[in-house]
Parts: sequence; C-alpha cells; structure tokens
Amino acid sequence: MKHKTGVAKCLGACIFGGFLTYLVVSLRDFDDASVKERFLILADAFTIPGIILLCIGILVALSNEGIFLGFSYAIKYVYRMLIPGVSKDHETYGDYVEQQREKGKASGFGFLFFTGLAFLLIAVVFIALFYRW
Repeated sequence: MKHKTGVAKCLGACIFGGFLTYLVVSLRDFDDASVKERFLILADAFTIPGIILLCIGILVALSNEGIFLGFSYAIKYVYRMLIPGVSKDHETYGDYVEQQREKGKASGFGFLFFTGLAFLLIAVVFIALFYRW
C-alpha cells in the first residue's frame, strides 16, 4: 500500500474541515443574518473543525507515547477472560507493552495540527471582524 503524501493528507483534512464548516453554516440561519452575525457564524463554523482536528492530532501524539497501552491491555485481558472460545494464554503487561512498542509508532500526523491551526486562525480573523464591525 502506498503512503499518502503530505499534500494528499492535508487535502483530506481540509475537505473534512470544509464539510464540517459547511454543515455548521447550513444549520444556522446564515441567509437572514446581519453582516455582524455572519462573522460570528463563520467564526463558529471554522472553530469547530479546527478544535476537532487539533484534538485528533493530540490524541495520536499521546497514543504514540503509549498512554493508552494500559487501557488496551485491560480490554484485551477482559475480552479473553469473558468470551468463550478465545485462547486463554496469559500475557503479562510488560510483554504486551514491549510487543506494542516493537510495532512502531504512527508517523506523519503533523498535518492534523497544522490544518487545525489554520482553521482556528481563520476563526480568529472572523472573530476580529465581528468585534471591529
């Protein structure tokens, strides 16, 4: 499988953010709003995908550091104990962590931070226009 280039990743994140922006604008009464209210609607519309993309990037970065390994080990352990027909071999937490760290970390997720920050920057511009108008 080919790895996506940085441009394709950013384009995908921008399309996702653009869809969320369109969704927020379409749910608000944009056509009947005054110019000042339109700035506020657009600020809200760009803030939501910016925060979502930024939070997803933070979660991926935290996952790379192994912060969720305890949760995944506990879920795997409970699954093996409760579901019949699943192998009952006991793997220690240390072995599990070592095995997961050997798999490697996710890479190339910086585009989530930059795309999220770009949406937030656009939102800040609309907020500034809202207060200046």
